[in-house]
Amino acid sequence: MDAFLRRIIDELTGNLNGIKAIVLGGSRRMERQVDFWSDTDLSVILEPDMRVDEHQFVQAINQLGFIIGSERYSEQASMLYRTAIEFQDTIHLLDATIYTYNEWGLTGISKNQSAAIVYGQIEIGENQKTAPELGAFDSYEQQIHQTWFKYLITIKKFARNDNLIGMHLLLDLIREYLVMEMIERDMRKGTNIHRFGEAEQLPEMIKLFRVDEADQGKIFDYIAGLAYEYDEKLMRNIKNYRSRYAQIAEYLQKTKQRLHRTNGTNGSKERGCCR
Repeated sequence: MDAFLRRIIDELTGNLNGIKAIVLGGSRRMERQVDFWSDTDLSVILEPDMRVDEHQFVQAINQLGFIIGSERYSEQASMLYRTAIEFQDTIHLLDATIYTYNEWGLTGISKNQSAAIVYGQIEIGENQKTAPELGAFDSYEQQIHQTWFKYLITIKKFARNDNLIGMHLLLDLIREYLVMEMIERDMRKGTNIHRFGEAEQLPEMIKLFRVDEADQGKIFDYIAGLAYEYDEKLMRNIKNYRSRYAQIAEYLQKTKQRLHRTNGTNGSKERGCCR
């Protein structure tokens, strides 16, 4: 056990009441797998009937060193606190989740995952409930309408030369496409835990070098390509999904025509914009 992990255990057990166990997961459970970028994945499980005290949990971790950056994700009976901490002149990445005992049974480490108990006593898989099937797109469906609406607003912003908001929105659209890619990878691999990637490549039409906010035509071509790829993924993965690509392509074409009439300029010809 390294000095950072020992310090974490000391701070947590010294500042929080009712800790049943602390479990180390991820690569650091096996030192031979650790590299420069490895984070420390900890699960803190409370005794039955104990409640999560988010303030005390955060305060305990903040005592470890200088917090360079952090993220918090709170649920009803758990909290994930992700931090980048400077400790003994080294930056450590810590993913620490605190669970009630019942919540650990719903979402904690399962028997088929490798983990090490570094404090207290608990059986891995103890109180474990059946987890939902991995990789379903059902939970993503609610995002579809919001994303397609954002496509239209993005086109409008670039048409009005508001490149700041346009680029902000376009980055959101790229992210939504990548979410679809990641869900597909999870389904293909049967897990959402990926220590290494596969040097994945974006489709040719939406490689990032094609983004040029100074050229309206190229931006519109990029949006058309991104919409096409996104629509294809939705049709492939979501039952009864109704394609929106034709409507986006038509809106883009009319936008270009309007700009040509009002400004006397024309964007570059669309490449592969329509089925």
